Amino acid sequence: MPRRFLPVLLLLATLSGCAFVTPRFEQNVQTEFVREDMRKLSTRTLELYYPARLRPSALRIAARLEDCVERLRLLPHSPRKRERVLVYLTGEDFNNAYVLPDYSSLPQQMVLPSHMSLELFNLLGFGPAELGAVGCHEAVHYVQMQQTDGLWGALNTFTGGLFQSNSLTESWFLEGLATFYEGRLGKAQGRPHSPVWHGFFEAASQELGGAFHPGYLNPAHRRMDPFGGNYLTGSHFVAWLARKYGEDKLWRLVADQGESLLPPVGVTLRFRAVYNRTIGTLFDEFSAELARTLQVRQRPEAQRVLAPQVGYFARLAASPADGATATVDVGRDAVPHLTVREREGGVRFRRKLTQFLPGRRWISTHPINMSGLSFTEDGQSLYLVAADLDALGSYLSRVWRVDARTGEVVRTWEGVRGMGGGVSPDGRAYVFVHVSGDTANLHRLDLLTGEHTALTRFEGQTSLGPPAVAGDGRIAFARVTEHGWNLALREVDGTVRALTEDARFNYAPRWLDAERLVFVREHEGRWQAHLLDLATGAPPVRLTDAPHLVMDVAPRGPTDIVFLNREGFDFSLDSAPVEPREPGTAVATARPVFPPLEPGAPSAPFLGHDLDILSDAPYSPLERFFLPELRAPYIYALPDAANPERAVIYGGLALAGQDRLGFHQYALLVEANTALRDPSLSFTYGTALTAPWRLQLSAARLRDVGRRDLQASASLSRTFWTTPVSVRLLALRRDWFGASRYPGLRTSLVGPEASVSFSAGESSSYGGTQRALSLSLSGGVYPLAFDQARPFAEVRGELAAVVPGLPGLTRDNLLLSLVGHALPNAPAGLFQVGGVPAGAYSLRWRQGPEDSRSLPPALQPGVSFVEPLRGYEDFALEARHVLIASARYRYRVIFDYGWSSFFWLGPSFFISHLELEAFGAWARTDWRADHRAAGGAVFLRTNFGQAVPVSLFYQYARRFDDGLGHLHLLGISL
Repeated sequence: MPRRFLPVLLLLATLSGCAFVTPRFEQNVQTEFVREDMRKLSTRTLELYYPARLRPSALRIAARLEDCVERLRLLPHSPRKRERVLVYLTGEDFNNAYVLPDYSSLPQQMVLPSHMSLELFNLLGFGPAELGAVGCHEAVHYVQMQQTDGLWGALNTFTGGLFQSNSLTESWFLEGLATFYEGRLGKAQGRPHSPVWHGFFEAASQELGGAFHPGYLNPAHRRMDPFGGNYLTGSHFVAWLARKYGEDKLWRLVADQGESLLPPVGVTLRFRAVYNRTIGTLFDEFSAELARTLQVRQRPEAQRVLAPQVGYFARLAASPADGATATVDVGRDAVPHLTVREREGGVRFRRKLTQFLPGRRWISTHPINMSGLSFTEDGQSLYLVAADLDALGSYLSRVWRVDARTGEVVRTWEGVRGMGGGVSPDGRAYVFVHVSGDTANLHRLDLLTGEHTALTRFEGQTSLGPPAVAGDGRIAFARVTEHGWNLALREVDGTVRALTEDARFNYAPRWLDAERLVFVREHEGRWQAHLLDLATGAPPVRLTDAPHLVMDVAPRGPTDIVFLNREGFDFSLDSAPVEPREPGTAVATARPVFPPLEPGAPSAPFLGHDLDILSDAPYSPLERFFLPELRAPYIYALPDAANPERAVIYGGLALAGQDRLGFHQYALLVEANTALRDPSLSFTYGTALTAPWRLQLSAARLRDVGRRDLQASASLSRTFWTTPVSVRLLALRRDWFGASRYPGLRTSLVGPEASVSFSAGESSSYGGTQRALSLSLSGGVYPLAFDQARPFAEVRGELAAVVPGLPGLTRDNLLLSLVGHALPNAPAGLFQVGGVPAGAYSLRWRQGPEDSRSLPPALQPGVSFVEPLRGYEDFALEARHVLIASARYRYRVIFDYGWSSFFWLGPSFFISHLELEAFGAWARTDWRADHRAAGGAVFLRTNFGQAVPVSLFYQYARRFDDGLGHLHLLGISL
């Protein structure tokens, strides 16, 4: 058989699972698309779908995005004309952007929000309104994945799209390439121009002496939190490849990957074909150059450490009254905390922020979602803005007022759309960045009445950073200008004037006194604390010479400042005196004055790419609905199970389609084989018109030797905050024919089912879940069951809690769970407890009788009722009711080490950690029989290809009942 046909046959043998119906968008985005008046904008290179109310934003974002796409399409080696980029713009507070590759029933698409509301994106060189620049990053993914040629390109054209070869490239290359180009497509924006991005990497490089190993390219390497090794290390590695070997080789590699027959296999050999070196050799060269060029930098003597370790990410504020500092911080061995320290660094309190019970006031507590930390002038209260989730899953911003003496969250204010800022010194108002569409403005929240007042009236694309309020009402803030982030001042009368106008990433101003600001500003590629005197108008002067990065600089009186200092893979809390280290450099231009903008004032014209609009029309709800995304006939042969000398030929057709906004989706599969006279058919339809609820209907007629199954279901599902809820009506029937051992036997099951589950927890990178509470409840009623006169029901409830393990340890936990599962009035033999194999593949050595339980054919309608029981993976128990109590202690040994490929042919391989477990389980069936087991297990957690988790495990269990003894399991779980 020619080798080139092997991947085709493997594909055809699995096509039966490729026609599927799944939500096209996240719940919040899909709900918006259903409820809004949607439009479609077509240009030379884009098809953009957007809510009509966002048209001005959509045009600005499309202009920037089209410019990036056209620049990028000059780079690939393949001259083939590609389809327009399919883009969806949402007005939801999404705080994400992504490209979904073409995969079977789903087309390639890009999803962009109209704005971001997390300050994190400001730190990474963007801004709340710079979604065109964010789109440029995603456009790299889109253009790269479109480079699918050769055999897979032909198959995609014929079938409508199976998958794109470049989507199976290592994640570090995908994200590294996109991050490399996001700052090179017409504007100096994004991570390549962010001192935070480079400060994180430079500090890590100095800690390691430049000696990175390929595991640092893996997104699972926890020392690269919070950005991920695939992004942070990958972007610097790709930039090094481009600098040393040229950009052309990057795209030669993309072309080779796009034409490969088995894309996930031999990626490092394709690197060798292009670079004459494998990935591992190239990465070793990269690390060697980092070590050779490393210039070790140390703290200057004037920079004093107040707290040597405040986590891998934190946000900071300082009290002007007593010099106390507040951080929201998280570490690899620590869950998110709010920590207030006294002036000299002693801890006043350290408070965990997670809430666990249903009805909790907030969900998210990670410092990445926090901004605008500031103390009142008397130091009694701390304010901040926390980004949280609403009932649909969108981000919402909430102002917190915290008692700075106890850490209690005294009050919260909702209805804030945007990111944090600063409290007025008198504590009466909080000024924040309000974001609507791609426009940001300063708003004032009256803390007594909750009233919002607009303080600026910028229009068009405008990005602002968190403001600081002076005692006389003036407000300093950062704003994106033609040169990037610069400082501006809003006077009491509403006039806005620029304070800086250069390309030095001026950001995060805070008032030192009535006429001076401290802020961060780039110096020699690093963010350093600077001082700006508004009274004299003198250029900024530098206050620090931190080794790698200063973040969140804050004054605590007129003589010294505190800040977050990046050291290795974490932050420390440092202080420095307000003593200029050297004169500053003059700003690039004079300080222009902007008069207050009135409502309706015209916005500045777009000065970039001219958008060539071909059409802009209302969305047609059935657009492309009747043109299947997947249209795949297939045929293959397998040996006959009854007669291995004879082959059975299988053939079928898989169809799947949907309209462009996912309002309607369908999947049809028809399959026949030479061993049966009748074909199998299945059809599924899903609709989002009921959003946020999703309605899905399915029906199937499945044929097997001596058996026919009829199946139908209707389900409704949605998520409230993070709690999924679903209801389903299920109907099953199985008929046995003369060719079977049970001719004439029929069994059926019909009834409604419902489920709901709640969970809340907190975790650390190294220790995993440290505290958690989960509740779940599911049930069903089956008035028609097994063609018997009596109906039955099923109800299952579970309560589980995770608590910290042994005192003094941070990488362990204890899980306690209680499960009740009952089938009232069920026929004997229907319910199975235990007998669920561990892992995908396992070997076992055991003592005791063999499992002789088998489900009677009369109780096999096509669904099973099973409850797993640890320690009983090899033995099934018969019951109608079971109560299970279990405990599991787990300790982690961290490795975080990886290789660029698995024996040169496979994808990358990463060893994450070793989990050591001790467990015990007790079950009582039908309220009379006990089943006890205890033992231990070892799991080696690994990743292949940065995306496929694989665990090797060994488990020992000692059973004390049922005549069973020792059980040894050795296997693999996926």
